Amino acid sequence: MKIEGEILLDSKKLTHYLLIWKAESDKSAFLNRLGYSQDNWQELEEDIRQIIEEGEAVYSRPAPFGGDLYKVSGKLRNFGTVTIWLYTDEPTTWRFVTLYPEKQ
Repeated sequence: MKIEGEILLDSKKLTHYLLIWKAESDKSAFLNRLGYSQDNWQELEEDIRQIIEEGEAVYSRPAPFGGDLYKVSGKLRNFGTVTIWLYTDEPTTWRFVTLYPEKQ
């Protein structure tokens, strides 16, 4: 399924979550190795948007807080990446949740 409707990708999700080191479930090291940082977070946002523009949303499971979670796989700087999106249908919106490296 192609993603259609309103796409919500909050910049704070990138600058205050994904690009910040965390003791558990850290994603910043992965993104830093790919060349993303606080200084160029806009490039990360553009590349995530490219993934959803080109990829197909695949149903994953119901979200515990309402809506459904979908995976959209693609490439961030030639490295396989899975993005997770929360879909709600009233109104139709897709909210970016997280991303992680695709397992090889």
